[in-house]
Amino acid sequence: MTVIDIRIQRIMQLYDSLDPSPFHEKTLSRAVENYIVDCAGEYGPDEPLRLVVHVPAPIREYEVEIARAIHAHFQAQHAQCRRRYRRRMRQGMRFLFTGLAVLTATLLARAILVNPGNSKVLVAISEGLLIIGWVAMWRPIEVLLFERAENHQNMALFERLSQIDVEFALEETALDPKGKVARQGTCGHRFCGLDW
Repeated sequence: MTVIDIRIQRIMQLYDSLDPSPFHEKTLSRAVENYIVDCAGEYGPDEPLRLVVHVPAPIREYEVEIARAIHAHFQAQHAQCRRRYRRRMRQGMRFLFTGLAVLTATLLARAILVNPGNSKVLVAISEGLLIIGWVAMWRPIEVLLFERAENHQNMALFERLSQIDVEFALEETALDPKGKVARQGTCGHRFCGLDW
């Protein structure tokens, strides 16, 4: 079981300060989201995950809202990632048709230019056309092959995080003399912690 620990002193440390939604619908702050995703991403898809939020006593009454907000945030991220994936696949298919058209045109032009008696200049041009044709195929290959795999991994991770077990631990914390909390995080084999 991989445990991701986050320690907070104020409830708003979890959320994006610009989001006016109620607590259970608020967007997580970018730092919190990135930290959870980075820690969870270090482990395989079969590794159980648990998020432990260490909070002072006054925040305990918001436990249900915080857990709902965390799950809702990653559900929204999963849906957004799925929409982005579908859009990229449509773009990839357009790139593929364009690339195939360029490749076909360059191969036809090369077939016309390449003859045993051609000058070295025409031979160089025909080789350049061949390179252009295959380079035109790189973008659709990148989108349809490599980005497809990356997007599937991201969607699977967000789906896992949208169902992550969220627990709360009571913790006594104190502000430093300037009223701030030092942020410190460590990622270990089976422990990730973030202090705010």
